[in-house]
Amino acid sequence: MSTANTIDFNGAETQDAALANIPSNTLLKLRITIRPGGAGPEGWLTQSKTSEALYLNTEAVVLEGPHARRRIYTRIGVKGKGVNERGEDVYANRGRALIRGILESARGARSDDQSERARVARTIRGFGDLNGLEFVAKVGIDKDRNNPSDEGRNVIAAAIAAEHADYARLMGGAPSAPAPTPLAPTGAPSPSWTGNTPAASPAAGNAPFWAR
Repeated sequence: MSTANTIDFNGAETQDAALANIPSNTLLKLRITIRPGGAGPEGWLTQSKTSEALYLNTEAVVLEGPHARRRIYTRIGVKGKGVNERGEDVYANRGRALIRGILESARGARSDDQSERARVARTIRGFGDLNGLEFVAKVGIDKDRNNPSDEGRNVIAAAIAAEHADYARLMGGAPSAPAPTPLAPTGAPSPSWTGNTPAASPAAGNAPFWAR
């Protein structure tokens, strides 16, 4: 009960649901945003504090369902701290695969589609093109391997392409177009493609470049 001098919050819900991890392998519709770190030619990348690794520091908000408005933070590798014995940058390869999946999911492409339209859908003019994309993702839980008691945190484990059985239901119809061309991060030079993108022809209308 509240009195003239107090406000009683005993009846408010606890924060347990907000603090607990979303169960691993849950499928969700997300909107992604890059948190610029000032590294790289356009400033979108973040430099690791402990190595030469570069990554995209992303924040994704859950758009629908019981976890709506929850936020998921994921680092998407662009350059690793080194290569393995076969000369492969595993960290960067994983990141490229995830970005490909995000583009396929956001733009309604199947992962096995090699048509010209699908190939263009997997193309971006700069990392800023990822800002605002809505897609379907499978959530995972990333734990500190050196801390057995760590409960971990949610990350994007994979993006779900158009062939998945639940894709259409979760996307809720046609895939969304990308957000308007974003500005470069503060203090970074403008991306080369912001001033050099040809205007759409009348036949193309307002369709994004990858869908024309």
